[in-house]
Amino acid sequence: MRTPILTAVACATWLAGASAQGPSPPPSGPGGTAPYVQPRTTDGQPDIGGFWHIVPFGTYSLEDMSLQPLGAGNFDTPAPGGSRIIDPPNGRIPYQPWAAARAKDILDNHLDPQPHQLDPQSRCWLQGVPRAMANSETHFIQTPGQLVTLHDYSHSYRVISLDDRPPVPEELKLFMGDSRGRWDGHTLVIETTNNNHIPWFDLVGSFHSDALRVIERLTRVDDETIAYRVTFDDPRMYTRPWTVGYTMKRNTDPGWEQWEHACYEGDRSLERLLSRPTK
Repeated sequence: MRTPILTAVACATWLAGASAQGPSPPPSGPGGTAPYVQPRTTDGQPDIGGFWHIVPFGTYSLEDMSLQPLGAGNFDTPAPGGSRIIDPPNGRIPYQPWAAARAKDILDNHLDPQPHQLDPQSRCWLQGVPRAMANSETHFIQTPGQLVTLHDYSHSYRVISLDDRPPVPEELKLFMGDSRGRWDGHTLVIETTNNNHIPWFDLVGSFHSDALRVIERLTRVDDETIAYRVTFDDPRMYTRPWTVGYTMKRNTDPGWEQWEHACYEGDRSLERLLSRPTK
C-alpha cells in the first residue's frame, strides 16, 4: 500500500551558493564538517538509484508557491510562499513582452479556463522536462551507459544516454525531449533538446517553444537528498536563460511500489472543461 509523499526541509543554503554552470565541489557531510562520501555503482558512477521526489511536491506555479495549496490535494504539507526560480533574483520568468502577456492571460483565467487557457496536462499529454520530475515519484535506474527515469504519470519515462552517441535529428520534436547525460565530478549534468512546444512547466501557463534547451544538474548531498537545478534556454520565448532550484528526497520505505497514473481511465473532466464556449 502506498504511503504519503515524504516531506523535508529544502537545502536552501546549498542552492543559493552553488553555480548554475561549472563543476560542483564534493558536497559536505552533516554540519559541513567533512565531505560527504557518495555511494558508487559497480562501474564507478555516483549512485543516485532508487525512488526520489521533489519537496515541496507539485507544479501549480513556479513563480508563486503560495498558490500551491489550491492544487495540493491530500499531500501533507502545503508549499511555502515564494518562487522556485532562483535566477533571475526576482523569481520571475524572463518572458519576451508578447509571451508575458499570454502568460498573464492564462494565469488570470486558470480557475475557469477556456480551452486555449487549459493546462495541456489536463488533456493527458506527457508533462515534459522537468515537470515529470516535479509532479510525481521518480525511479532512477542506473546502468553503465544509461540512466532511466520512470514516472507515475501516464507511463512517462526517459532513457538518458551517458555515452557519446549522436543526437537525434533536429526536426524530431518529442514531449520528453532527447536527453544526453554526463558526470561532472559528483554532479550529473543532463542536456535535453528536441522538445516540442506543447507541455507547460506548471498549471498556470509557464510555457516554452520547441527551441527549448534544458540543462539539469543533480548532486547527491547526503544519503537522502539530491540538490536539483534546472536551467532553461529558449531565445524564441525568453530574454535570457533562467534557473529553477529543487530539492529531491529519497523514499526510504522498503515496501514502496510505484503505481501508474494512467490519466484517461474514468476521467470525464476534460469533456466538461471543453464544453464551455470559446471566446
